[in-house]
Amino acid sequence: MTHTGHSWQKFEQIIKEWIVKEFMYDQPDVVLTNDFALVEQGIIDSMGIFRLISMLEEEFDITIEPDAVMLDNFATINDIKNMILTIKSTETDDDKNTRTF
Repeated sequence: MTHTGHSWQKFEQIIKEWIVKEFMYDQPDVVLTNDFALVEQGIIDSMGIFRLISMLEEEFDITIEPDAVMLDNFATINDIKNMILTIKSTETDDDKNTRTF
């Protein structure tokens, strides 16, 4: 199920809930904010990034190209959200450029 019609606040909530469920289930006292350092604090490692990519592609109906797979894009919830916004913007622009009239 994709969430293309929801607000970005809803997207952030979906990402946060998934990260808490998958990676922070044993850390109930940690508060996950939009600028929490996910990689730096050891919440997500390299394998976790690939699991996260799979979820993001499925949930948000996007394709994350290999050149976008860099730690800076997954450092925080805000970084993940900005990456998704960029991808969606690019995909929308590509759709406009490939239309025939």
